[in-house]
Amino acid sequence: MSEAIKRGVDNALKRYVDYLSNNVELVTAVESWMKTLSYLVAGRISKSHSTVIAELMYSSSSLFTLFNDYMLRKRHGLHTLQGAGARRLKIALSCLEAVEVFIEIAARRYADPNIKWILIFCVELLKTIGRFVLQLKYKSGLRYFPLINRLNRKAIHMDGVEERTDDSQSSNNQSYYTLPHSGRQIKSVNTGSWQGVASAPVSVGKTVLDKGQMVGEALHNLQPLIHLGTEACFGAESWKPWIASIITDFASLGILKQLHYRYSKNENSELVRRKFILWMYLLRSPCYDRVTKQRLLRLLSVFQSIPGLRFIAGSIVAYLPEWQKTYFYTWNS
Repeated sequence: MSEAIKRGVDNALKRYVDYLSNNVELVTAVESWMKTLSYLVAGRISKSHSTVIAELMYSSSSLFTLFNDYMLRKRHGLHTLQGAGARRLKIALSCLEAVEVFIEIAARRYADPNIKWILIFCVELLKTIGRFVLQLKYKSGLRYFPLINRLNRKAIHMDGVEERTDDSQSSNNQSYYTLPHSGRQIKSVNTGSWQGVASAPVSVGKTVLDKGQMVGEALHNLQPLIHLGTEACFGAESWKPWIASIITDFASLGILKQLHYRYSKNENSELVRRKFILWMYLLRSPCYDRVTKQRLLRLLSVFQSIPGLRFIAGSIVAYLPEWQKTYFYTWNS
């Protein structure tokens, strides 16, 4: 009986993958419509449940996209993440990140506030453990956001070639050479056939982090737990969790940026993203409540008086309270 069920599931999955491969643009459009529908649903069903339902739809669309990208990569032999173990862990962490906001909003709506914070801590703890496993066991280098890049489906649909990023690496380790001083991995000249390479972007490998850089990346991974721990000790209204968190982020960036010349283009882009994210501290409490809020609302009221910007500014003003109540919106990095 179990064998018959397994064969039935395998056959159904094979038929779906065949359909997916032949209708990439249609499935991509369905994913986009699922996300759009989640925005339209918010506030249009029962107000007590609309936010939860909308976030459930958005999380489902993100998981659907991850699943489709995974199946397309598998179908076309494009699993370029280092090793099956690292790939599985990155997929698991990506799935957790896709549903974390839904978990928080559902807990806030249907459970005790203490349960909400316990779930938030458990999610952040699992993410931190997974990130340290990637860093220490699989030598994944700098952690990108997102962990798994969206698949270039147009390239697959047209000619079966996926655009590869710095996180990608051939399964043949002999095609790469590690520079002794910088730790940079580059393609060796004897990589085999050059067929199709001219039309594909050049890829360099990730940088192997030294001890100092490992400390900087470890601080970046620990920042959520440091913030949650200090908030549990001193309370959400205290400046101490905010200060501890921003010091951790600045220290991490300071260490990692010291040797920025060693990084690849994509790794430097990730550091620029982390630097830009520091501006988010202006929107994180208590700084937002005591410093930023009134100034931001005055600025948005000016935009609301401009006809072309009235709708956008009004939507931001209406959504800010809900956004501020959601930890994974304001504190994700």
